[in-house]
Amino acid sequence: MAQRSDHEERDALDRLSRVQGDASLRAAVLALLMNSDSERAQEAWMYETAPLVIADDVRADVQCLTGATRLPCLEALLDRVRELPKAQRRALLQATRRVVAAQGPVQPLDRLHWLLMRRKLGDTPPVAALPVAQNEMAALPPQMLQNVAFVTAFLSRLVPGQDAKRGLLWYRAVMGRFMPQSSIPPCDPPDGDRMVHALQEVESLPWMLRPVLVRAWVEAALLTAQRARLGAPAADALRLVAGLLDSPLPPELARHYRELEW
Repeated sequence: MAQRSDHEERDALDRLSRVQGDASLRAAVLALLMNSDSERAQEAWMYETAPLVIADDVRADVQCLTGATRLPCLEALLDRVRELPKAQRRALLQATRRVVAAQGPVQPLDRLHWLLMRRKLGDTPPVAALPVAQNEMAALPPQMLQNVAFVTAFLSRLVPGQDAKRGLLWYRAVMGRFMPQSSIPPCDPPDGDRMVHALQEVESLPWMLRPVLVRAWVEAALLTAQRARLGAPAADALRLVAGLLDSPLPPELARHYRELEW
C-alpha cells in the first residue's frame, strides 16, 4: 500500500468524522477491521456493504489512515454505532464475524477487536471489586493472579512480536512484579473461551489496580522489546485491553496515537 501524506490523512479523517447512519458506519467499521491483504476478506466486505453507493469512498478514506489514527477512529465510530437501534448493532456484529472469518483463522488481535466491539455496543462491564488491602497486586487472591497470568499469556503472542522466547521473557517480567519467580504459572496462552472468562475476571479488579497492571504490561514490553520500542501490534493490543479495563493509557503507550476530537 502506498504511503499516504499527512494532508491526505487529515482530509480522510475530516470525511470520516462526518460519517453517520447504519450503512456508512458499517462500511467504515468493517474496513477498519478488515485485513486488506486478504482477497476473501475484501470480497466479504464488498458483499456486506453492497447497498451503499459511497462504500468504496469510505474504504479509500480508511486506507489513508496510519497506525496512529486507526484505533482511535474505530473507537469513535463505535461510539456512534452505539446510538443505533439494537437490531442494527447486532447486524454489525454479525457482519464483522463474517468478514473476519473470511480472512482465515481468528487471530489474537481479532479477538481483542471483537471484545472491544461487544463492550462498545452494549455489553455491561463487570462490577469492580472492593479495594484490596493496600491496593497491591501481590495482595490479590491466587485465583485472580491466575486470571492475570492467563490474560498476560494471551498477550504474550502479541506484545513482544512473533518471537516465542521474547514472549516468555515478557510474560515472566510482568508476572514477576506480582509474585516470586518460583511461583509464576507456566506461560500457557488460553483458548478463546478461557481468555474471555479470565479477562472478565480481571475487568473486575479494583479501580486503583487496573492502571498498575496496564503499566506493568507496558513497562515490561519496553524492557524486552527490540530497541526498547513498542511495535504497532503490541501498542494496539495494549490499548485495546486498557480500554476493556477502563484504564488510562500510560504516557509511553498514549504517544503512539493521535487522539481525535470528534
